[in-house]
Amino acid sequence: MTNDPLAPYTLMAELGQVLGNAHRLRIIHLLCQCDRTVEELAEAMKQPTANVSHHLQLLKKVRILSTRRLGRHIAYGIADDAVRAFWQTYRDFGTERVVELQLLAHSLTAQRSKRGGVIDRGSLAALLKTSSVVLIDVRPKEEYDAGHLPGAISFPLSQLMQRISELPRKKTVVLYCRGPYCLLGDAAQEQLAAKAIAALRLEDGVVDWALAGLPVKKSPGHKNLIERNEP
Repeated sequence: MTNDPLAPYTLMAELGQVLGNAHRLRIIHLLCQCDRTVEELAEAMKQPTANVSHHLQLLKKVRILSTRRLGRHIAYGIADDAVRAFWQTYRDFGTERVVELQLLAHSLTAQRSKRGGVIDRGSLAALLKTSSVVLIDVRPKEEYDAGHLPGAISFPLSQLMQRISELPRKKTVVLYCRGPYCLLGDAAQEQLAAKAIAALRLEDGVVDWALAGLPVKKSPGHKNLIERNEP
């Protein structure tokens, strides 16, 4: 084995086989937001628990994920920040190289522009220094607690219409979710447009924001899996 010139590439290919599954890539995407149990992931993905558990074991074996115990349950989380950086790089590389992904990205941006507009990271950072914007995080509350943009308010998509009266009418509304391919922000933008509220869509997610060196806030008392330094 040690004298085999193909040995390192064979091992790398084994890692590639683990990553070569759409459900496992989506698991990485979701766990970049916050730790979850198997049951929570299965519910979020609308997949059988046994299938999700199988994918998690494969990802843990190649040290992409770590675990911790929550009573009788096991929570899974991203092993470290290197995995988050890899995921963003892989996603962006895919967008650069796969024509179908480019078309999908352009289509999503065009739809967002028609519904209310898009805003880039730099423009939002400048806007946040003023009092003219309200920044809305439409992800589930547990994801917001694990990490959110400074000044963002938690408005989970499931609560948006019930809480629409809380939005200040004289400020620019900016929505964000998990990143450029996440559809939560799109659904929120569409719902607000139906109520004649124009909202800008930030295509960055929290991971994009953090890896760009911009600050990310956590809710008081919340710790990510990696910060607990548990096996």
